[in-house]
Amino acid sequence: MNTLTSQTVSFDETAKKRAIADLLASARHDADFYVLLVGASLLAAGAIFTDSIPLLIASMIVAPLAMPILAVGLGVASGSARLVRRSVLLLLTACAVAVLVAVATAFMVGNEQAADHYITFSGNRVIAVLVAMVSGAIAAYGLVRPKVGSVITGVAIAVSLMPPLVAAGVGLVPGGTTNGHDALELFLLNVAGILVASSVVFYLLGLGATYQRLTAPQTVKD
Repeated sequence: MNTLTSQTVSFDETAKKRAIADLLASARHDADFYVLLVGASLLAAGAIFTDSIPLLIASMIVAPLAMPILAVGLGVASGSARLVRRSVLLLLTACAVAVLVAVATAFMVGNEQAADHYITFSGNRVIAVLVAMVSGAIAAYGLVRPKVGSVITGVAIAVSLMPPLVAAGVGLVPGGTTNGHDALELFLLNVAGILVASSVVFYLLGLGATYQRLTAPQTVKD
């Protein structure tokens, strides 16, 4: 019985370390991250200017924005100010790149081409936050449990991150009808919902404590 318990704990710790490694590998400044980011931004812009639902969904799936948000959640759960700073910087940089792509696209295509009936960003904010929190919790749980890891794609579709961010960028260009203020507000609420939920789940699952152990200074014994 003790052996079985020990093996279970060991497996759990291994799964936590793997989840942390996978998350940190996906939330860093590298070519893969920015290729996905720019590609998702262009897909979202294309969706806005062509009124295309398939493109909208594609941009949600491709976008890597959820990873730095989850990394911030891990930093909060572990009390690591360094991880929080690093992940917030990545998130802010990603947002800036996405907005620049949106602005450039709007200038080239013409902001007036954005359909004002395309999608509304002024829906029920309470429901939007609740959906973001549920999605963030599922995403955090899916990182640790490989059997449910495939739900990340569903989470990406459920929570709208890239479309409102790109719509906010499009709204910065004069002459269009896109309500950038509402879009930006929705984006920020979704980020907050994912962050809060993932922080709680990471803490409850013990990933915060595992990250602390992994990053603790090693003491040298005489």
